[in-house]
Order: sequence, then structure tokens, then C-alpha cells
Amino acid sequence: MNKKIIGSFLAAVMIAGTTSISAFGAMGSGTVVIGTKAFDLSYANDPANFKEIASAIVDGGMVYVKNFDGKWINNINGLATAISSIPAVIYKNATEKISFDAADLETKVTTTINSATKILAATQAVIKAEISKVQTDVDTANTLVNALLADTTSSKIKADLLSRLSLIKVTNVTTPIVTTPSVDITAPILNSVALTIGQSVSAIKDASGNFKVSLAAAKATDMFTAVNFNTSEKATVKVTCLGRSKTFTINDSGNLTIPVADLLGSYAPSAAGISVGTLKNYLSLLGNSITLNATLTDASGNASTKTIIIAAN
Repeated sequence: MNKKIIGSFLAAVMIAGTTSISAFGAMGSGTVVIGTKAFDLSYANDPANFKEIASAIVDGGMVYVKNFDGKWINNINGLATAISSIPAVIYKNATEKISFDAADLETKVTTTINSATKILAATQAVIKAEISKVQTDVDTANTLVNALLADTTSSKIKADLLSRLSLIKVTNVTTPIVTTPSVDITAPILNSVALTIGQSVSAIKDASGNFKVSLAAAKATDMFTAVNFNTSEKATVKVTCLGRSKTFTINDSGNLTIPVADLLGSYAPSAAGISVGTLKNYLSLLGNSITLNATLTDASGNASTKTIIIAAN
């Protein structure tokens, strides 16, 4: 029986394929009804749709063709049939689906066909959300599924996809990350101190971070010209020595060279510095040593104070 229906149907399709289709009030001339499905004949004639048409026939149901006089014909016996025999159907052409009531009555719902691409995209998005259980993936899938139009075919797909989405348990719920600017609470560190006496003479750092340097190994004629600081960061340093204070800026690399004249004032008036012999003479009057107090302050206001002892021996 299926072979007979298919053969008769294709013959009717080929005959009717040369005619135009009237505007929709009821289904237009050049329409075939197969069970509860109806197709525009040019759509049915497209080889790309043969599988769909054959599937509709295999699903069963009576086959009717609306001829070019607007009359319904029973495709099996070739006789005219009463319009009341025509069931409610979903009519389909290349661009839309239209739902008709029984007896070829006026259209009740017209919707644009959901493209296979949209359905595929929505399905893939749901699968991704099911696997990842990430909220953003669920939201994306929900948007794509809800965008599907509610024609008869895709409404079932849409309902199924929405049901699957509702079962997803999001496992990585995230809260907005609030970044709190870091606050610098670390005072700058005085890493090293060295005197320039012809060559660099390093001071010894104790456990408290204070320094001491001896002039014992220096010759009396050696010239003491500068004190060199290295610190952990750019900062300012206020140095107090022999009752006088002066503030200097340490560079981005943490380095600073202070000429002796800026430290000792009138004790070392020459830009060339002071000889070790002369300095030792002064130190003998001051308990054989002098102390520099160095207060380092960084851009955040953190400060630390260290002492630097320059001893004669």
C-alpha cells in the first residue's frame, strides 16, 4: 500500500509542480495532505525534502491533493472528497509552517520555521551547560532555547531542552570578586652602607639593622669623600650628624651617594672631602666616633630609623 501511495503522490506532485499557489485563506491549490501533515507541492518536489515526505507517508494516514480547481481529491481512488474529510494539519513550505484546523478552515497560527541551525545551536549549548555546570553556560543555553519559536515541531524540542536545563545543578556559583587595593605598610630597609675612602669601605650591619664602620685600616692621607646608601626602595632619608640634619632623595634603584661636605659641614668644607688623619683628630675629641641617624621614609609614609657609627678604630 505504501508503494501505491508514494507512486500516486509523486505523480500528482510532478503534475502540480508547474502551477502557482494561491494566497492563504485556506490551504492553496497545489497542496498535498499526508495524515496530519500538509506540504506545498514545490516544497515536496524538492529532492532535498524527499526523505521528509517519505517519512510522512510511512507514518500513515490518508493522502489528499488539492487540485487546481480548489477541490480536494482522494489520492488513492482519484475521486473528489468532502472538505470535512480533511484533518487538522501542519502545512509546510520552504519558509514557514502554518497550522490549519480540520476541514481546511482559516489559519489559526502562523510562525516562521525554526532553522535547523538554531535548534542545533540551542541543543549544543544545553549539552555544554550539562557538562560544565557553569552558570554563564546555563544562562547562554537558556537564552538560545527560549529564542526558538513555538511551532509544533520545535515546541517539543524546546520543552525538552528547557526541562534538561532545569535539572542542571550549578556547581561553581561565583560571587563578584571585589579587589581591595593593597596597602603598603612596610618601611624601607637600609640594606648597606659604605664609605668612599679612595675605595669603598663597607660598614658592618648588626642584627638590629644598624651599621658600624672603622677607619683603622685607612691611611691618614686617604680622603674620605662620600657615604653611600643602598635601600630596599625609593625613599627619602633624613640624616642627622653633629647636630645638623639634611634630607636626601634615594633613587628608584635604592641608591644614594652623599658627599662628606653635606654631612660634616664646616668639619669638611672642601668638596674634595676630608683626610682620614684630620677626621681621626676630630673623632678623638668626640669619643673616637660619630653617629649618623638615618630616617628613611617611603611614598606611603612608612619610616624606619637606623644608626651608622663611624669609628676611629
